[in-house]
Amino acid sequence: MTQIPNSGDRVRITGAMHDPAPLEIGEEGTVTAVAPHSWGTQIFVAWDSGRHLILVQTDPFDVL
Repeated sequence: MTQIPNSGDRVRITGAMHDPAPLEIGEEGTVTAVAPHSWGTQIFVAWDSGRHLILVQTDPFDVL
């Protein structure tokens, strides 16, 4: 399981995402909020590219 980041942590996409408009592998951003749910965790990220896409803990990413 991927480590759950904290607000302020940097993250990087490490693999293909299952999303109609996925982030590119290697894209980085800063975590702005983490919201746990019964089905998993939503990770809100301010992507360096300006994109607005929330991660879930099963997405392929690393905490830097």
